[in-house]
Amino acid sequence: MLKHLAIIPDGNRRYAKKQGLSLEEVYRRSIDKIFNIVEWCKEFNIKTLSLWGFSTENWKRDAAERKILFKLFEEKARQILEDERIKKEGIKINILGDIERFPKKLRELFWKVEKETEKNKKFVLNILLNYGGRKEIIAAVNKILSERKKKINEKGFKRYLWLKDEPDLIIRTSGEMRLSGFLPFQAAYSELFFEKKYFPELAKKDFKKIIANFSKRERRFGR
Repeated sequence: MLKHLAIIPDGNRRYAKKQGLSLEEVYRRSIDKIFNIVEWCKEFNIKTLSLWGFSTENWKRDAAERKILFKLFEEKARQILEDERIKKEGIKINILGDIERFPKKLRELFWKVEKETEKNKKFVLNILLNYGGRKEIIAAVNKILSERKKKINEKGFKRYLWLKDEPDLIIRTSGEMRLSGFLPFQAAYSELFFEKKYFPELAKKDFKKIIANFSKRERRFGR
């Protein structure tokens, strides 16, 4: 049963070039699309959506592009704080990753979003920012070492990860057929689907097709 869906929303820059649109316009569309996907998830009784919003490698991008993204992150965070539907629809929002590198104003907004939505129970939206799978594992190991633990099992290790749940299905858009360091520990038994369309092009009919494909798979979990 599909309860936790994760998405790598790839292809924004290529879509902008293809359509002759500004990066700001395309990124704004993509951020708005996240909440469309939340609604699609609800229709299929999916309870958790985890989405990679900014990777540790994205710091290498042009400063102007990062500035656009940070502006849009701030814009969306403020909208969420003012939107009564978030509470009404019971959406809990977690911002996961090494958040300390972001500007102070953004960090404070992320904290407010988490605080304002922490009691919501109907749906969980995890946004992974400044996230890298190797960085997550190293951070977990360092925390374990700081607590001077001599022995730890798999279940105990999960408690130190930024994302503690395992996705049933991971979708990557844009046709790239790799995970690029996305959830290496949690994705051990996740089903994978590589969608050719760029993320801004992803439509509800595409989503339905992917869910139908997942429903036909037999998950063996190594058995």
